[in-house]
Amino acid sequence: MKQFLRDFLSYNRRERNGAFVLLSLILLVILYLNVSPYFITPDKIDFSKEEKELQLFSDSVKAQTDSLKNEENQNRKFTNYPKENKSSELKGERFNFNPNQLPESEWKRMGLSDKQIYVIKHYESKGGKFRSKADVKKMYCIQEKLYQSLEPYIVIPEKKTDTVKSYVSDSKAPLPKPQPETVLVELNTADSLSLIKIKGIKGFYSKKIIEHRNELGGYAFKEQLMELWKFDKEKYDGVEKYITVDVSKIKKININTCTAKELKHPYLSWNAVNAIISYRTKHGKYANTEDIKKTDLVDDETYRKIAPYLSIE
Repeated sequence: MKQFLRDFLSYNRRERNGAFVLLSLILLVILYLNVSPYFITPDKIDFSKEEKELQLFSDSVKAQTDSLKNEENQNRKFTNYPKENKSSELKGERFNFNPNQLPESEWKRMGLSDKQIYVIKHYESKGGKFRSKADVKKMYCIQEKLYQSLEPYIVIPEKKTDTVKSYVSDSKAPLPKPQPETVLVELNTADSLSLIKIKGIKGFYSKKIIEHRNELGGYAFKEQLMELWKFDKEKYDGVEKYITVDVSKIKKININTCTAKELKHPYLSWNAVNAIISYRTKHGKYANTEDIKKTDLVDDETYRKIAPYLSIE
């Protein structure tokens, strides 16, 4: 037995060394924890930003709480009216009255409580009006029995309507106004005086119409007026029936003989003009005006707009 205990409690050299190292590490850790505060200054963490945010949050919560309390107080003011004595509603005086803007004292004479009067005045303050007896009945503060006792005395004046004058005989009837004669104005030859005769065309637009006509070389379509500044579809629809376009008055440009300066046009970019002239120089005269699309700088939409102004002879 003694030998067994001796073998169980004894350590070999390797185990003693391990225990010594472990004990040493424990002592070093304990020593470090007790000595380190004297040599190492811990970093101070700035919580000022978080404190400000916390304060702002606290203030917002307080403001919401105060707001809710105020709202509750307002509601309490409304709901804390003394309970209505329904039996007393029918004991008030009865007289003819117009419920619109009726003074509070008159409502009280008829036996209405302060709460009922408050509801009626609140309705009127929001723009409410009593246009018929049924509108009075719709007020939730007025019970059916009370309404039945008030209904015979409600007087709401009818709105005055304009009387239509009737003429006894044709001799006294007003003569119809003569309709102005419709005048058609041709855009490519009209001057400013002619243009301002069109309803909706003032001096400003008469000048702009002529300026744009000179830039284009004449109008090919009425719709070209909508290319003017602030001349929208609504304005165009108002004048369209008063204008015509004579396409024979358009100034044509011969693309086989013109210079780049002569070919300059609002519908053609300067690059497109140079490309048309350059293509003619390299490939010879154009067989038809549509060949200018071979320059790749004139698309279908541009050609549709410029075609009325081009010729090959």
